[in-house]
Amino acid sequence: MRILIVHNQLWAHYKAIIFNELQKIVTSKNNDELLVIQLASIEKSRLNLGNLDTTIHQYPYELIHDGVLEEVGLVQKIKGIIKSIKTFKPDIVNLTGYYDVASWVVLFYCRLKGIKMVLSNESTQGDHSREQHKELIKSLIIRQFDGYFNFGTLSKNYLISLGGKPEKMLVNRNCVDNEALKKIYDSYYPQRNTIQQKIGTAKHNFIFVGRLIEFKNLFKFLEAFKNTSPKPDWGIIILGDGELKPKLQQYAVEKNIPNVQFLKGVSWQEVPQYLAISDVLVLPSYSEPWGLVVNEAMACGLPVLVSEKCGCAIDLVQNEKNGYTFSPSDTEELSNLMQKCMENPTHLQEMGKKSKQIIASYSPQNVAQEMYEGFLAVYNN
Repeated sequence: MRILIVHNQLWAHYKAIIFNELQKIVTSKNNDELLVIQLASIEKSRLNLGNLDTTIHQYPYELIHDGVLEEVGLVQKIKGIIKSIKTFKPDIVNLTGYYDVASWVVLFYCRLKGIKMVLSNESTQGDHSREQHKELIKSLIIRQFDGYFNFGTLSKNYLISLGGKPEKMLVNRNCVDNEALKKIYDSYYPQRNTIQQKIGTAKHNFIFVGRLIEFKNLFKFLEAFKNTSPKPDWGIIILGDGELKPKLQQYAVEKNIPNVQFLKGVSWQEVPQYLAISDVLVLPSYSEPWGLVVNEAMACGLPVLVSEKCGCAIDLVQNEKNGYTFSPSDTEELSNLMQKCMENPTHLQEMGKKSKQIIASYSPQNVAQEMYEGFLAVYNN
């Protein structure tokens, strides 16, 4: 079985660890082979998050464009992918997404050549407003695939609503490198008080990690914190960069919101340092295909407050056990949950332990095994 995966960017370390594990499985089998086509080195929005580390990629890959993803033209994509297909001669091609013309051309080409197709899908019903004519086109495209890898239950349900058959839903989870993150976190946690004093944070913190852009819903996050009853030993850490950063900083000053620290975005290896000085992760997004930062926080043993519009919410958050879900448009609901967290720090520790238990099965090894078994099912069908 020869497997070719088309992926967007080499920078995505969380995909690299899955592909590494998949390669281990493939090499342990007779006559199986894996190749990953990377369209570009990095997305423009990731350029400030550290240098690209190619040493983490321990699987065979080809790079179409050694630069920014947004610079890759349609013709360059199509030619690069089809050239690799002709050379590698895969039995199965796994496409990451179905949203551009290049994917449609590759799908049509593979269908003509009798190559089986698997779709990796991030979308959910609620991550964008949906127009009927566009949904019809998507439905026609999606039905052409032989199997589907989804980012969780909401992602799976969306494809089923578009006509994907339930029995073809082969993977329904997403992951990060739990063990690596926990190891880094554990190295920083004993220094928690020292790091807090150095940065100037409160003793206890809610933390947001990600890009500071509109759909992350950060103004409501700040407003919700302001509306809690005063707790002088609690604060907020906003870790990341983006177009809204100056406006968010101005808003925090104008509204006199105490103990808010805006820190620059960092690479994934540095995130556990900031999780180590925090107590609860908050992801308040209006829209989120999955939300890998929730995986990261749970691997480090933090409870989580996650918007119900995030793809991971239904799979990773067990209300009252390891955190809470909430409506991103309901500031009062989020404020009440934050208040609840501040008033019961002992319960936070118990919820953090539950987070670790839940996230343990969302490992690169398990996801890679599910992917391999999915490819095998498609190949043998």
